[in-house]
Amino acid sequence: MNYPLLALDAAPGRGSAILLLPDGELFAAESEGDRSHSRTLVPMLEGLLSRAGLGWSDLRMLALGIGPGSFTGLRIAAATFAGINASLALPTLPVSSLAVTAAQADSDDALWVLEDARAGEVFVGHYQSCRAITDDRCISWEAVQKEEPASYVSVSTPPLSLQGWQRLEMPVTRVEALAKVVREALRDVEQGDLPRYVQPAYLQISQAERNLK
Repeated sequence: MNYPLLALDAAPGRGSAILLLPDGELFAAESEGDRSHSRTLVPMLEGLLSRAGLGWSDLRMLALGIGPGSFTGLRIAAATFAGINASLALPTLPVSSLAVTAAQADSDDALWVLEDARAGEVFVGHYQSCRAITDDRCISWEAVQKEEPASYVSVSTPPLSLQGWQRLEMPVTRVEALAKVVREALRDVEQGDLPRYVQPAYLQISQAERNLK
């Protein structure tokens, strides 16, 4: 039994969380953008459970947006779930945060996700209907400009002009997209195959590591 399932994604900076129930009901919440994740994520998750009339022990699975994205958001989200799951010992489903962004476009066509990673780099995903066409990666913006122009989505604003590329609207909310990606991912996994803890997919060294080099 996969439900109730609690999912969290903080890759874009702001935290998004959903609680999926066996009957398909969805509870959702987003953290305040101007407050620290370390102070907001747990109260936000507790609020979801309270609204549904559930406790931590009622959960049957967790799902975590593993990135790529904000170093701080990914690290704190992973640590939050690790702390919660220390006693619950629930299977945890990893999902790509770029897949969630792709799902916000509400399109069945193949599209790219281009998220500014700073330092002249970009997190790149290629998706169709929540399915990865290629693995998520981090490349230079110059390399993106050499690709054949196509449709793309992005939460961030590209730092340069992408000649010929078409930026799509994202009418689907982040929490709705997270629910869609989680439900799709559940079709391909068995609880016994899932780890208790998952690691963020940073795909890029931190600024501190850059400074050391």
